[in-house]
Amino acid sequence: MIDFDTWYRTEYPRVVNALTLLTGDQQVSVDAASEAFVRALAKWDRVSRMDSPGGWLYKVALNDARKRFRRSAKDRSTAPALDWTPGVAAPVEPDHHLWNAVAQLPDRTRSVVVLRYVADLTEPAIATALGVKRGTVATTLRRAHQTLADQLGPSYSSERRLFHAIS
Repeated sequence: MIDFDTWYRTEYPRVVNALTLLTGDQQVSVDAASEAFVRALAKWDRVSRMDSPGGWLYKVALNDARKRFRRSAKDRSTAPALDWTPGVAAPVEPDHHLWNAVAQLPDRTRSVVVLRYVADLTEPAIATALGVKRGTVATTLRRAHQTLADQLGPSYSSERRLFHAIS
């Protein structure tokens, strides 16, 4: 069984960074990540035995972030900002050309790329987090690599180089 404290210390920064890239709002990301970890701790006996505790955690955090955006939009009486445009946060030493290209990807594709290379989730964990099949994740990643390589040119043409630039 995984130790919660160790898991938390390792995963919390990844979750916040990934959510910030997906939502564009660091405060919502911090709040949603914190709430997801509180829920994980409350159910730790069950969560720690899951095939993908990380996938479950991201699913809870993403759902919480969406609720916060809906609530915030309702409070402001404006249309909800649910297009999940990425914000300015990026991994350490970001490749700005790459992340600008990632920002232009469709929502699910961008989510898969961020969850794989920022959150370091496996394909099954990403499938759990997004509520899709593992094959969908693999296909989405393959297409994202191709799209990014096409947009960014020869220097990003190989998956290995692209992976290194993202991670």
